[in-house]
Amino acid sequence: MNIFHNSFIKLDYEPTTDVLSVNMPTVNVVNMSEVKHTLEIIVEHVRSYDVKRLLVDARKTEIEIDEDIYTAIVSEFSRSLMATRLQKVARIVSSSTVRENVVKKVYGENKLTLEFKNFTDIAPAMEWLVQRER
Repeated sequence: MNIFHNSFIKLDYEPTTDVLSVNMPTVNVVNMSEVKHTLEIIVEHVRSYDVKRLLVDARKTEIEIDEDIYTAIVSEFSRSLMATRLQKVARIVSSSTVRENVVKKVYGENKLTLEFKNFTDIAPAMEWLVQRER
């Protein structure tokens, strides 16, 4: 079910699996404030729908800003997500070495209160998200 759509993202929520899916936007200097606002929208919907599982597709996202600025954006987004009741994040990875290094750095330095795992395809990511704890 589509719960939000704008020129940057589309949020789809599946209540039966409690999975919110999002394709991440391209980040550049021109749209920086809009991207930050878009990330706030994602967090707002995670909170308002009490989402426990998030699927982030970053395969087509392009990062056209300084690595330090991108690191700060990813860090803030991560902290905001950890302030919700979100439990698991599955991320479909990109081919950008710089971007993937930033994500590893952010998630390696922060003590996460949620499970986080990278995937190359959606099917195994969804399977991991919806699997029940043993």
